[in-house]
Amino acid sequence: MARVAMVTGAARGIGADASVRLAEDGMDIAVLGTDEAAHADTLRRITETGRRCVFVAADVADAASVDSALARVHSELGDPVVLLSCVGAVDRGPLRELSDQDWTEAVGGPLRGVFVTSRAVVDPMIKNGGGRILTLADVAGGGRPGAARNSVVETGLAGFTRTIALELRPFGITANVVAPEPSATDLTATPAAGGSTYAAGALDAVRFLAGDGAAAVSGQIVHVAMTA
Repeated sequence: MARVAMVTGAARGIGADASVRLAEDGMDIAVLGTDEAAHADTLRRITETGRRCVFVAADVADAASVDSALARVHSELGDPVVLLSCVGAVDRGPLRELSDQDWTEAVGGPLRGVFVTSRAVVDPMIKNGGGRILTLADVAGGGRPGAARNSVVETGLAGFTRTIALELRPFGITANVVAPEPSATDLTATPAAGGSTYAAGALDAVRFLAGDGAAAVSGQIVHVAMTA
């Protein structure tokens, strides 16, 4: 039986390409999101690899919605052994221009989504002897002006990932983040669109960390920089 990957944030860009890369590696893919039409191209590309694919409507920040989605994934594909959460950058401007709502949406949403989905897959992964929890995060702050949101999300993801890596190590579950160096180009310039060496490197990192060869790699924040 094929391994199953559950992916969030795969409507476009590097998230879409990462989903296809996992399918090319022989995984069946469950794509979670709120708008199926927005994921149509991603679903088509996954299907063209010959792997099974299902779109499951879910709000990843809502625990009940994610639990319901996970039940459907189990029914149609099997339990996920890989969770890939794709988190994009959304700078909201300088500190003095940020509203309370801006901050809540830009910071709380991504962190809660990774928390809720990660918590949901732990029991199935333990039952099946292990798994991979990955976050592909285009959120490098790097101390840049106007990037307070990205800095907080990046730091939060790093702390969360290192903590759960220690908690879940006895169960054969790894947790890692793939993130850009501050100098790297943005993740929207994907290889599928003729884009950057950086994006290709990020996909290679996801591929490795999702595989059997990365069983001893956990709690890491893998920074991928431009090589050309």
